[in-house]
Amino acid sequence: MRINKEIFTLSKKADVYFLGVGRDSNNNYAKINCKEFYLIEEKRNSIKAIVKQIRKYIQLTRAFEFDSIHIINEQLMVFFYPFLFKQYVVLDVFDSIFMKINKTKNNFKFFKKIVYKPTNVILVTDKNRKKLMPDFVQSKVDILENFPNRYLGSTEKNSKNLTIFYNGSMSNARGTVFLQKLTEKYPDVNVIMAGWMADENTKSFSQSNFVDYKGILTQKEAMIIAARESNYIMCCYEPSNLNNINASPNKIYDAIQTKTPVIINKEVIVSDFVKKKKIGLVLSSFYEYDIDKVYNNLIECKDKFTFNNSDLIEYSWENIESKLLKAHKVE
Repeated sequence: MRINKEIFTLSKKADVYFLGVGRDSNNNYAKINCKEFYLIEEKRNSIKAIVKQIRKYIQLTRAFEFDSIHIINEQLMVFFYPFLFKQYVVLDVFDSIFMKINKTKNNFKFFKKIVYKPTNVILVTDKNRKKLMPDFVQSKVDILENFPNRYLGSTEKNSKNLTIFYNGSMSNARGTVFLQKLTEKYPDVNVIMAGWMADENTKSFSQSNFVDYKGILTQKEAMIIAARESNYIMCCYEPSNLNNINASPNKIYDAIQTKTPVIINKEVIVSDFVKKKKIGLVLSSFYEYDIDKVYNNLIECKDKFTFNNSDLIEYSWENIESKLLKAHKVE
């Protein structure tokens, strides 16, 4: 969803050429906003995919004189590294490989200096993630928050049972096991799922009688479900690495836009924001919780959360998208 928003914003001021890996389908919602759109249909991170992607990149840079290159996360820096020094490079880091291996700030300094050397601007999702970047790149780092587009539709709930919206990247590490425990014990709990399933247990869970799997949705479609059909948005992250602990999920701000509280675990740093804003239920731990107590809290609190209308503008993509244009010098 972040990439779709970025492409839409950039397409207002520039011709966008997209190059990625995946299967082309009607679900490639960014395609309509691209001048040209290329997908390498190979297994992600396979040798074939990397070689074909580099080959296509070389073809494109020979055919067109690009004003800037937007790269998603550090992993791709490695693949395209030799070709980036003559380009203006904006690196968008929201799923950092270094945080996944718990190497923040100046840890792995030598390797980070190599990786970040060709970059002109590095975008991160919040102040906390900026602080975790190395000292030597702080002057290059700007914050582009993970806010959603404004939601202007109705937020009147029509769900009869307790309904939880589970969307985006879904896996055991994002809350599948918690939802299994909850729905197995309490038959009045329903789950609406939408997005990508990363493990077999989650795929199996999506076939349960109390689950309604919607497939891949646009942000607008997901927001409508959150606003109208859901009592809570699932937003848990297993605290297995610093990337998860320091997650900056768009679901927090989806909650604000749709006036639908989140369920999040205490280990995630942004849970402090949820608690401060009173926009969700914070689990005592990702691993250990009293499922009966959680259920009772979900039932008791589902209609008691309040949302500040002034936050609708502050925490919207429309309010901060100019930062992306500035990063690419296309204001």
